Amino acid sequence: MTRKQAIYLAIQALSALKGQEEAISLLQDIYDEMPLIHWSDKSIRDTVEQFIIDNGRSPTASDFRKKAMPPHPVFKQKYKISLGEWLQENYPTPKPDKTELKKKYTQDFIDEYIRLKPTSSNDFNNRRNSKIKTWISIANYNGVKTWCELLDKLSLPSYSRITHTKHRKTFDISITTDCDFFNDYIKKYS
Repeated sequence: MTRKQAIYLAIQALSALKGQEEAISLLQDIYDEMPLIHWSDKSIRDTVEQFIIDNGRSPTASDFRKKAMPPHPVFKQKYKISLGEWLQENYPTPKPDKTELKKKYTQDFIDEYIRLKPTSSNDFNNRRNSKIKTWISIANYNGVKTWCELLDKLSLPSYSRITHTKHRKTFDISITTDCDFFNDYIKKYS
């Protein structure tokens, strides 16, 4: 039995006992720091490739905290670089184009708006799917500031219970004065 295997068995045994969290944490740290001989370059790459097949995306650094993934110290020991640097070198993730993001987020907003038929901006934000951006984010992407401007810009119907329409009203006003009263007033206060 190797030292690493012995530590692993100790962790398993302590896990069955209550109140051993601190000892387990300390042993886990030691276990993670020990040289990992069983992780070859091929086994690391095979594991990452399998992750991509299973999840449809490249792994992030936090994905390497899961079981069956090589832990972070492996990359420092084996490649003399951090996990993040190794991922960037071997499995770079392209940054999305801002124009494409605007188009995608705006279309997601439109689809969600049509599905919900919200009566206000608050109604939209409260009922929207959490994966959909808030209306203010979409307004910023589209260069407007208000809910009504956003709906106008995207040519979306208003489902508001109160419709706000602007009507220009004209009034005919005629002013008549009583000249005697006006003259008396001027004399009195002059």
